[in-house]
Amino acid sequence: MLPQLKALTDKLASIGEKQGAAAPDVATAWAIAKGTTPIIGVTKPHHVDGLIRAGSITLTDADIAELEALADATDVSTRGWWEKEM
Repeated sequence: MLPQLKALTDKLASIGEKQGAAAPDVATAWAIAKGTTPIIGVTKPHHVDGLIRAGSITLTDADIAELEALADATDVSTRGWWEKEM
């Protein structure tokens, strides 16, 4: 499964590099941009720092569209039943 997700995870990392954040921070920002409220468990202080970074990440419409297209290409659903189509 991981090789199938490489393009998506590479894009998350690329966006993160541009915004001084890690790929997981971008993934959290993406979830927020989709109208969700992610519930993230933190076990280390640096996890809180990542959540703060995620709150300051601005994803463009193009970023979101590309992430959605890459996710769709993996045949892995990233959308909860409660989420609206983007």
